[in-house]
Amino acid sequence: MARHLSTFFLVLLLATTSCERPAPPTSAEAAASYNLTTYLQQQIERLQAEQPMVLKSVTTEGKETETVETSAVDWEDELAVFEQADLNRPALEEYYTKQEQVLNNGDIVVEYNRVEDAEPLVHYLRLELTADRKLKQLNALIQDQNVLFYSRRNVQLNADPTSGNISGYRVEGVQKLVLSDSLHYRVDANL
Repeated sequence: MARHLSTFFLVLLLATTSCERPAPPTSAEAAASYNLTTYLQQQIERLQAEQPMVLKSVTTEGKETETVETSAVDWEDELAVFEQADLNRPALEEYYTKQEQVLNNGDIVVEYNRVEDAEPLVHYLRLELTADRKLKQLNALIQDQNVLFYSRRNVQLNADPTSGNISGYRVEGVQKLVLSDSLHYRVDANL
């Protein structure tokens, strides 16, 4: 009987500890993550308030480059592609390997690469941050594919290293619908 009782308590102990919630990340782990969505929302608010002049060029395959200078930009829509690159969500951790390194000048480079056989939307993300964790540059490869549609975009966002504010961006990609030709395009914008 004593043997069965001790086995029961051992099983109960194992069941209780296996149901424990994982410990929240330490402040060092939390600081190591870069919340791109928060950064972009702050930038959208700032840009909508300031309405800076933007020099924007759009090139599509087979057509001349169109360039326009304007301050009338829908920043929420304009920066939406960069919000797709935010990997700072626990549900996405299993799809990526993460490497972080400090460069000689003190800047921090954080790279996310998708693991083999995973098919997430973001295939690659590289963030270059200043020593005080302000964004300098973002590079990402975003690919979406289903039965009807294929899209592949290389995106780059540049920020002023002093203020962390967006200074320009580029989206270069290709998209194809099932019954149409591929469309190659490039968008460059400088603030």
